[in-house]
Parts: sequence; structure tokens; C-alpha cells
Amino acid sequence: MKSKCDCIIPFYNEGNRIIHVIDSILKITNLFKIIIVDDGSTEAITYQKLKKKFSNKIILLKLNINQGKADAIKKGLEFVQSNYCLLLDGDLTNIKSYELNNALNKILFNPAIDMIILRRVDDITSNAWARQDIVTSGQRILKTSDLINVFQGSFSNYQLEVAINAYMTKQNKTVYWMPFSIHGPLRTEKWGFKNGLKKFLNSFIGYFRHRLVGQFIWQTMFFCKKEAP
Repeated sequence: MKSKCDCIIPFYNEGNRIIHVIDSILKITNLFKIIIVDDGSTEAITYQKLKKKFSNKIILLKLNINQGKADAIKKGLEFVQSNYCLLLDGDLTNIKSYELNNALNKILFNPAIDMIILRRVDDITSNAWARQDIVTSGQRILKTSDLINVFQGSFSNYQLEVAINAYMTKQNKTVYWMPFSIHGPLRTEKWGFKNGLKKFLNSFIGYFRHRLVGQFIWQTMFFCKKEAP
């Protein structure tokens, strides 16, 4: 059976940013389904815009209340039918379709590769010195069965990427990174200084609450060191 890939993109109050992301993703040739999850946005107009513009091109879901990124992806996962899943954030700019197509071809035609992380190589919002551009990258392609297994564990909405990394490490999975030229807004730019700082602090508090702080430190030093051959 030929490998296929679905895409899940969660978003919350992204305005026109999510429209730009979908327009860009629709240019990707290797995607089977595109699943967009509105994580309880308070700006209802965005959902209506998406419904009108992309009604026959995407699967559009809406959660009644904001539940967080991980729960939004978990909801989208219910509609995935392909054996691979591409996860993307809903606030990206500078998406280059050829980079995504290259990454999809790499993993779809190499079953020995379990995950490819799309590394932000040209984004000032990502702290390369702490390997945040890899460890906490929300842009990644992995086997659907592995993503389902990750959700069997305990973690908060701020720790999905670290939880995926921990699972891949424990299961001795083969993981590589590939360059991705996307940009994303700073938390403080996107949510305001107070709320942006709060979200940043909550992410680290979550590491301690779910006993992932050791994993996070280990991952910043050792996880996914190799670029895909």
C-alpha cells in the first residue's frame, strides 16, 4: 500500500495568519487530507471565512472552548486516515512548498524513518542555542500510529513536542531533521507582553508537573542531532 499523509493544523485567534497557512499548504502535492482545528477561538469571523473559502478543500473542526494545542491535535487525529501525519502551527509565514514536498517525499518513501522534524533555520523567534528550533518545533511529520501512542501518555498542552520526542527516544525510533524556512511571531508580539510571558512560564511549569524537565534538558543536548540524508 502506498504511504499517504494527512495534515493537522490547530489554531486559536490567528486571524488572517491561518488563511495564509492554508493557502500555502494547498500547494503541497503529497497531502491526502488537510484537517484544520479551531481551538475555541473567540473571533468567530475567522471560522466563517475558512468555511466559506475552503469548504470543499479542508476538513474544518471547531472546539466549543479553548482546550490547548495538544487537545486540538488529538481531536484532529480522530479524522486522520493516512499512515503519516504532518503537524503544523497555524501562525506561520514564509512557507515554501518545495521544502515540505521534499520532507514528505523523504519520509513517505523511506519507511525506516519514523519522524522528520522541520527545523526553523531562519527564524529569530527560535532559540537555536538551546536547540529549540528542533526540540520544540511544532512542525513535524511522523507515523500516525506513533502519534496515537504518544497520546496514551500524560502531558499538558504545552508539552506535546517534548512528549513526542520522549516517546521516540524510548522506542528507539529513527528521527532526523530537515531545514524549514518558515517564520513565526514572538509570543509577546502575538499575545501581548503579559499573556505571552504567562504562556512561556506555563510551558516550563508543565515540564515539572509532568516530570518532563529531565527529558527537556536531555533533548536540548542530544535529541535529533542528524539532518536527513
